[in-house]
Amino acid sequence: MSGFIGILNGDGQPIDPTILQQMTDLMAPQGPDAQDTWSDGHIGFGHSLLQTTWEPEQQPHSLDGKVWITGDIRLDRRDELIVQLRASGCRLENNIPDVVLVLHAYHVWKEACLERLSGDFAFAIWDSLQQRLFCARDHFGIVPFYYTELENGLIFSNHLNCLHLHPQVSDRLNEQAIGDFLLFGMNREPATTTFANIQKLPPAHTLIFSAGKVRIQRYWQLPERVEYLRYKRPEEYVEQFQALFERAVADRLQTDRAGTHLSGGLDSTSIAATAYRLMKAAGSSVDFRAYTIIYKQLLEDDEGDYATQVAEKSGFPIEYLVAEDYIKQAPLEPEYHYPEPLLIPNQIAEVEIMRRIAGYSGVLLAGFGGDPAFYPSSSYWPDLLKTGQLQYFMRDILGYIQARRLPRIGLYTQLRHWLKVGQPKINFPDWFNPDFVERMQLEARLQEALTAKPQAARYGMTFEPLWSNIFAWSDPGFTGFPVKTRFPFFDLRLVSYLQSVPTVPWFESKFLLREAMQGMLPNSVRLRPKTPLRGFAHYNLMQQRGLQPWMEKLVTTPALAPYVSREPLLQKWQALAKLSPISYNETTSALQLAYWLFHQTTPKKGQK
Repeated sequence: MSGFIGILNGDGQPIDPTILQQMTDLMAPQGPDAQDTWSDGHIGFGHSLLQTTWEPEQQPHSLDGKVWITGDIRLDRRDELIVQLRASGCRLENNIPDVVLVLHAYHVWKEACLERLSGDFAFAIWDSLQQRLFCARDHFGIVPFYYTELENGLIFSNHLNCLHLHPQVSDRLNEQAIGDFLLFGMNREPATTTFANIQKLPPAHTLIFSAGKVRIQRYWQLPERVEYLRYKRPEEYVEQFQALFERAVADRLQTDRAGTHLSGGLDSTSIAATAYRLMKAAGSSVDFRAYTIIYKQLLEDDEGDYATQVAEKSGFPIEYLVAEDYIKQAPLEPEYHYPEPLLIPNQIAEVEIMRRIAGYSGVLLAGFGGDPAFYPSSSYWPDLLKTGQLQYFMRDILGYIQARRLPRIGLYTQLRHWLKVGQPKINFPDWFNPDFVERMQLEARLQEALTAKPQAARYGMTFEPLWSNIFAWSDPGFTGFPVKTRFPFFDLRLVSYLQSVPTVPWFESKFLLREAMQGMLPNSVRLRPKTPLRGFAHYNLMQQRGLQPWMEKLVTTPALAPYVSREPLLQKWQALAKLSPISYNETTSALQLAYWLFHQTTPKKGQK
């Protein structure tokens, strides 16, 4: 689990070893365990190791001196892959590193190796015999892959900041991404970044560079239709889920030291309780710590109480961070420059959680993903009607009525969804620079995003832009901390299984997860309803304290002027009583962009 960099000069010119080393060194704070480079004429790789598993690892790596690999790779289904490779004639040890497994798989199956890989990965393989670069990114895009096409060449990395060290990479901004950040708080395009000539390889895609040309192609996608499982015993759905969920958590541990961000909700508590039980079963020396963010003033908050109950039942320690201690701070000079705009680091407690975990571990387990995992499919009822399978539905329902454990079916919600007519009213913010709005056609973009048809496919929420951004924001190359964030709900085996589970009753209010966590979580947590939005802490603070000098200073940043009109924005903040919490919350993206632009000092060419 590491940072990697690659340079390919398509014109045949030899790699500049100084630039390759500088790019590799830039990743060292996030990959502190080892750094190494390799080059051969016009191709060069750099790697900075963050050791998070028990398997030894050394990169860049080759089996024969002709085919080389570098990447950030954590595989699932290792045992299955080892069996397949041994059957193909490979002599492999059980503790073989994941990166070497991928290289063996490429030797045996070439590009088709991706049919046998799953996990979190982004990698590049240089095949000198074919003079071809083969790159791939995992199914859900957990690991980022950034690249810049040069004249007859390519530069790539999972650390965006590294690319700026190359003299041919421009710092020019991508205005479409800037507009998206101001409107939505994120870039909605899966193949672009905040910089005009730095691209992202989308999830589940390959990139092949050969004969001076780049070819990008999708290698996997979720099936649109699946055949639903029909077990004779309802308990089988729960038992199979439990087995796959535990495997997903276990494969993302492979260590006796880890941390987790624990809310009082069902998703993160399920992962934490499962992880700690698995770690204790594997060995007596375990360092597992949970961190919970609580509010004491700005919001009514009982999440800490629920998180405490889970920690006490499971037996792991828990630490509390008071959100107001961070929100009330004025922005500071950043210790680490985010490669793209996000939040103001010292104002959010999540950064402190990452800092604390980095002091003893390289692994953070995240509870993100429960919502797309149990997102009810709007096509479930029509599918049953089309295929004549209503008898299966009735059988499942009757079985759980008898057990008196049936969740609310939500038929009324489904009917409202089907009968929904009309379009939502779009109120475009008036604090945007009008020229910017017209140039980028931002009103039409907002209209398109807010009126888009929801994903109907099972697990369809997985490919909403939010998730790709969350994965990128959690990566060491973005956070600046040597900590890998892992997402058990985004396990391909688990996803494939959940696609085939009937929506009713299992996805209603996450019924399947609640059943699976019996005995693991306190019933007060396991059976609690999903918590609605509790309020707007920053809005409440603004009401208490008013417009702050640092806010005025930030929005005068000259680099912000092409995108934001200063006076209308300040007037909104000064007339807070007339501004709804949601409208105020939308304006915070301007502050966050201003902070990033003010401190945007990408590394100077040729320097660390």
